[in-house]
Amino acid sequence: MWLDYSDSREIAWSHRPTLKSKRISLYNFAAGFAAFDMIALLFTGFLCADLFSSPRFSGQPPHDGQIWAIFFAAALQFGLAHIFELYRTPTILDRRHVLRRAALSFLSTFAMMICIAAATKSAESYSRLWFFSWATTSASLAIVARALVLKRIRRALSESAFVHRALSVGVFCAPLHPREIEGETRNEEVVVGYAKYNDLAELADLSDRIVQDEIDHVYLAAPWDKIPLVLRNLDLLRHLSTRVFVLPADRRVLADMCGVAKFGDRISFCGMEEPIHGWSLWFKRLEDIAIASCALVALAPLMAATALAIKLDSPGPVFFRQKRVGFNGRIFQLWKFRSMFVEQTDPHAAVQTSRDDPRVTRVGRLIRRSSIDELPQLLNVIVGDMSIVGPRPHALSTKTDGRNLEELVDYYAVRHRVKPGMTGWAQVEGFRGELDTLDKLRNRVDCDLYYIDNWTLMLDIGIIFRTLKMVLHDSRAY
Repeated sequence: MWLDYSDSREIAWSHRPTLKSKRISLYNFAAGFAAFDMIALLFTGFLCADLFSSPRFSGQPPHDGQIWAIFFAAALQFGLAHIFELYRTPTILDRRHVLRRAALSFLSTFAMMICIAAATKSAESYSRLWFFSWATTSASLAIVARALVLKRIRRALSESAFVHRALSVGVFCAPLHPREIEGETRNEEVVVGYAKYNDLAELADLSDRIVQDEIDHVYLAAPWDKIPLVLRNLDLLRHLSTRVFVLPADRRVLADMCGVAKFGDRISFCGMEEPIHGWSLWFKRLEDIAIASCALVALAPLMAATALAIKLDSPGPVFFRQKRVGFNGRIFQLWKFRSMFVEQTDPHAAVQTSRDDPRVTRVGRLIRRSSIDELPQLLNVIVGDMSIVGPRPHALSTKTDGRNLEELVDYYAVRHRVKPGMTGWAQVEGFRGELDTLDKLRNRVDCDLYYIDNWTLMLDIGIIFRTLKMVLHDSRAY
């Protein structure tokens, strides 16, 4: 029962049955899964190398290239698993989530290994039988092991073996509701008691109860202006091995904050951070280089044929360069196959291309409809001006209703916080083509901001596959 406090101090203890012993941290299982993945990759890699390296399965030891590949795959899998949030404890009990992400993580690891081998022309140095048997056995071993362990975890969870016992305390305000704490922690916490104090000295009374009821975590809510006072009085509980969380009672205070960290002897609140940073930025760049390199090799004949067709169709250069706005507002030169007559080409894009535009050549109409004209941007991706997936870059002079784009949408410039892409969320959601109305511009920018706020490697992969499907069946391309 949730209480309405009016006295200076009230404390109530619920009677939910919760084990006081044999509580096991989910972090141990997250670490165990991570270690098992590494062992599975290394063990199956060397085992399959011993079995299948030689043509007649003679059991010869793996060569140096295989050894490096095995260790590199283990490191790559570890990084990708973090990108896919495979070891994140709040979702580690979600069987469908974990098994799906594990499969995608291993699939991405070996797909990137194939791309790297193709880009470095080293694929012939490795046995295909070894590689695919290694990929299959390691992924299967990791997924089956997870399925079995998760079944055991869920059985233990019904006995509360993985639950932290929590106490919700309000200082000069009502404590957080148990449902809020349990919901935010995905039921890793069970609130077994809650209290309200209007005198900080009375926090010392909690010590006996924390020890007696084996409290793991204390959630201490206080008004924003009282938090410094609360922090100074935590010495009353410092002798206990209990984690104490201090939260502002009004959730709106820190709603837009990205994080909190120590800055010397002070606390810093991060008001804004890069949308993609750390390991995520490294993996996105690796994704760009791997996909762009493989695409350039695979599509080289098509690009050569396109260049020849452009030269035969109309006089002028094969390529067209145009200044676009990129990452952090920097200007870069975007490459495309020329699709317009030279004398009618608009280098500043003051006039947007429209359906049945008379400036477009016969070959230009074909390559624009199939998006082949965008393929030279793979070079922009290689040099780092663009990404495979991201907000589409607009030309400097692009206007809607006769006005600059940033004048029409206040948050337009936010889309420059990531690299522009060859394709993006807006394009696969159907917002491509001419920006001739304010609604179209807002829809596209909203999609770009959704991508920035929700970026994951999985989202990129999904957009790429949707783009490939869309290229063949999109009537909006012209």
